[in-house]
Amino acid sequence: MTHTDAQLIGTIQQGGPPQEQAIRHLYEQCFYMVRDGRGKYRQLDDEDLLTAYNSAIIAVRKQILNNAFRGESALATYLQKIFSNRCIDILRTKSSNRTVPMEHIPDAPDESQDLLSRWVREEQLEMVREKLKHLGGVCEKILHLSEYLDYTAQQIAEAIGFSNANSVNSKKYSCLQKLRELMTAAS
Repeated sequence: MTHTDAQLIGTIQQGGPPQEQAIRHLYEQCFYMVRDGRGKYRQLDDEDLLTAYNSAIIAVRKQILNNAFRGESALATYLQKIFSNRCIDILRTKSSNRTVPMEHIPDAPDESQDLLSRWVREEQLEMVREKLKHLGGVCEKILHLSEYLDYTAQQIAEAIGFSNANSVNSKKYSCLQKLRELMTAAS
């Protein structure tokens, strides 16, 4: 079944299980981009292409949720552009290990601060993932469903078997408190 861009965007903005289904549909519908990428980006292996594609899907989801996608092109065209940019980023990363004569180095601003900031964010994200594992399955599941997949408290209650949304909210609050304590102790 084919969905229009408007249907997919509306469903993604709903959050919860409908969002998951819409993202899965978009993922499967546009997966041909990975196959086509094998010919276009020959220096990339299948793992690199999948990394670029998954990253592009996540970026499109975020942009839809943040209302950054203005609909000036088809959703597949938008995804294709982001996917291509991600492939090029990976190619640049792979080729940046080569030595370039000094006369060929372009004048560019120092991006080491941006790189350092990104590493710090990635390190913090990894620390949060690690601490979530210490909290246990229920906390990890509740925080993942609410913060990443935008489930409502009622949808979470139904998904993990809690009696009602208030129970989920109470448990989420205690999970966040424990996570905050673990993060503070780690720093």
